[in-house]
Amino acid sequence: MGSAKLSVVFWDIYQSTLYSDDGTFTSDDLLPESHKPLALNIQYLRDIEADELIEATADEWDKLGVEKATYQPWLNQLGVIWPDIQENDELLFVLKQEGGVFYFNQSEIGRVASAEFAKQFLRIWLDPQSSYPKLRNKLIGQAK
Repeated sequence: MGSAKLSVVFWDIYQSTLYSDDGTFTSDDLLPESHKPLALNIQYLRDIEADELIEATADEWDKLGVEKATYQPWLNQLGVIWPDIQENDELLFVLKQEGGVFYFNQSEIGRVASAEFAKQFLRIWLDPQSSYPKLRNKLIGQAK
């Protein structure tokens, strides 16, 4: 669907690409009753420790208004699943009806069996209120 690079100040953080089965995205695709397959691939352009990724995920969920009591158990699961990242590593998240699957450099590394988790995770990049609206627009094919 779309691809975008996240850079903060002088640092390139990652290159991301969003995939869907029909090449389209609407905000309805993140509703709990939607079963549209989506995949988000992130190729990291610098080393990042798993703890940093988890902290950044929590910060983004806070900004999106997700309750800490809701996401804290998910962070615990991510702490078990996510490895430390080296430059050029890829993390792929595939939205499934029953939750989501994470792949690290093309190998499955874990699943979170919660449709709510999967939708809230993708909101970090795809919600209209995401922290990086230009990146969101590029990912969903509405680059401005």
